Amino acid sequence: MPEVEGISISFITVLLALFSAGVGIWFIKTSRYILPRQGYLDPAITPTMAILLIIAMVVLGVLGSLWGISQVPDGQIETLESVGKVMGPALLAQIPVLLAYAMLRKRCGSRHILPVSVTGFLVFVPLAITIATLFHEFFSKIGLEPSTILGHKTLLMLSQSQFDRSAWIVIICSTVGAGITEEVLYRGLLLPTFAAVFKGKTAWGAIVATSVVFALVHSEVATYSAMAGLFILSLGLCWARVKSGGVLAPIAIHVLFNAMNIAIVYSTNL
Repeated sequence: MPEVEGISISFITVLLALFSAGVGIWFIKTSRYILPRQGYLDPAITPTMAILLIIAMVVLGVLGSLWGISQVPDGQIETLESVGKVMGPALLAQIPVLLAYAMLRKRCGSRHILPVSVTGFLVFVPLAITIATLFHEFFSKIGLEPSTILGHKTLLMLSQSQFDRSAWIVIICSTVGAGITEEVLYRGLLLPTFAAVFKGKTAWGAIVATSVVFALVHSEVATYSAMAGLFILSLGLCWARVKSGGVLAPIAIHVLFNAMNIAIVYSTNL
């Protein structure tokens, strides 16, 4: 069984589960899970405009990726350098949409960014890791996943590569780049769109729908267990979006979560 500094992974999982249960009980007892359906979205971005911006982000991201792929020599598509050459242009190509979103949102600032970010991270990140770990142990035993504890393709490549310029590019793209672009896309645009579709009394219907899409989109680079963890993480990111009224809090949580995973990968390989 894998060990980290003499402590078994299973024991760490138990500690995370206990911590998650404790903060989860506090989260529910203090009614922080209660979210209104109305009152957290600004009128500057209509559902139609949001859909157009989503399409623009996807198209520009694909075009940027295709250009990046064209710069990769044949037979080197699976190297860390090639990943950076694809991720970088894909993220840079989406900047016009990010700027348009920022301009439309400039009069609708976030609120309580720090407390919402801290609460969202402490409640949902340990739970996401616990769920992913438990699912991984089950799926690996029945043969649906390899025994490696790294459930994301990028993390696996970083663990097998040298800490060089290419690694830095991938790290920046995976933390700051992905944190900003994915939060604008999923929490800034897709979540309000689903909120306009779901007519329930709270925002949770839209949150669950957004989180399902968020997890499924990662199916090409993440294992089933990692996708389960990403679904839980997305619930927290959506909660932070609704609670703070903007994307700054979920961006902070997302960037820190990705950076933490990368730091763990490198710390265990020292």
